[in-house]
Amino acid sequence: MFYKVLLALLIVVQVATADIDVENDRSERFTISGYIDGGFTEWGAYNAVPSREFSIRRSGFGLDAVIVETLKAELKVEARPDDFFLKDAIIRWDPAEWSRVRAGLFKKETLLGGNMSSWELSMFERPLVYDLCENLTYAGRDIGFDLRFDLPEFSGFELRGTAGVFNGDERASERSDNELLYAFRGEIGIPSIDVTLGASVASHRQGIQNSEVPSGYSVSARQNAFSADILVGYEISNWYDVSAAAEYTQGDNWSLVDVIGGEEAPGFKGFWGSFTAFYHPWNVPGVKTFSLSASYELLDANTDIDGENSRLSVIGAIYPTDNVRFRFGAARNSISGILSDNEYTDILIEAGLRF
Repeated sequence: MFYKVLLALLIVVQVATADIDVENDRSERFTISGYIDGGFTEWGAYNAVPSREFSIRRSGFGLDAVIVETLKAELKVEARPDDFFLKDAIIRWDPAEWSRVRAGLFKKETLLGGNMSSWELSMFERPLVYDLCENLTYAGRDIGFDLRFDLPEFSGFELRGTAGVFNGDERASERSDNELLYAFRGEIGIPSIDVTLGASVASHRQGIQNSEVPSGYSVSARQNAFSADILVGYEISNWYDVSAAAEYTQGDNWSLVDVIGGEEAPGFKGFWGSFTAFYHPWNVPGVKTFSLSASYELLDANTDIDGENSRLSVIGAIYPTDNVRFRFGAARNSISGILSDNEYTDILIEAGLRF
């Protein structure tokens, strides 16, 4: 079934592009992009099955149409061996050079660890704290709309901000409450030193139908998450440059207790930081860039009890071109808790392509 759906979509894409190039008067431009990421992993976790695995971690393609200069549409789908799903479906309106409005299904602009694409992120997976925030719906993809502004540089600073309203439970098979999620993110860019400072907040409530109360509906107190981050880049020469990023996040882990029944959610907190050095040789055939990255992550999913997860990873990468890379490295995982402690190392090799 998966292959039939994929083949049908490819046929539609071919027909659509042919029509647009020749006779479609509803779109000024139409482009197709895609990606494939696959690799080999040796899992270090005790009793993991299978412990060695080849996999297609992600693949997909996107369709971008410029209806008029200020109105665009985006459609992205992702395919994996066991799944095929709609990733993005966006209508974008740019009423002015400094503003943008999006509506549809897309990723909320909250955490830096989610806003950076997987190609830009100097780790094999999203940060641990991002995965938790995605499960709690503070981050990740959702259905809604947002407004972004990018003000012109003023006194050496660039100010950017995004405010959005979303369903808040898009990952569920159907909406289970009538509460909306509100997300805000602000950034201060300093172009002269290539530094960006960011902060975000996400807030929502949990609700459920309840025939035992007069209103027929029960709702929790507001659940919140906050973050602060920094992104730095520095070009040493035409051959060398470095980049670094770090983010701290804290919030309410409402999934651990009955917040609709009035229980107070325990807190969570997490940190991640990464550093990458790049070398751009001119005398190595078939290689445009070498890079070496080191990242550290820490997550405490419940601050009311002792226990935390941490991950230290080191990754080397070779880029034959800007859109092709081969990565290899290791991730050391540590899990501590009340009942037991566990440490293990994952070995990963990856090939990636963007087109």
